[in-house]
Amino acid sequence: MHRLCTAATLPEAHLLRDLLAQAGIEAMVFNEHAQGGLGELPFTHAWPEIWIASPADSDRARSVVAAHERPAPAGPDRPCFACGEVSPAHFQLCWQCGREF
Repeated sequence: MHRLCTAATLPEAHLLRDLLAQAGIEAMVFNEHAQGGLGELPFTHAWPEIWIASPADSDRARSVVAAHERPAPAGPDRPCFACGEVSPAHFQLCWQCGREF
C-alpha cells in the first residue's frame, strides 16, 4: 500500500477512488470515520486519504488526480437529448435525468 494524497472532503475522496478504479488502479479511502474524532485529533490527521495498492501505479495515479484537479474547459451549454434540459458543457451527465452526454 502507498499513500497517494489527501482529499478535502470525504465525497471528493470517494470520487478520486472511483476515478482511479476506472483507470484500473486499485485504491482505498482511509480515515473515512475519523471526522468524529475532531477536537481530540488534529484536523490534519482526520482528512480522508487515498491509498493505492501498488506503488508501481503511482505515476499513473498522480496523472488521474492531476486531470481531476485541472479546470474543465469552458464551452457552450448543451441540451439533453432525452429531456431537453440545458446543462453546462463540463457536465458528463444531464443534471435533470442523468442521461450521459
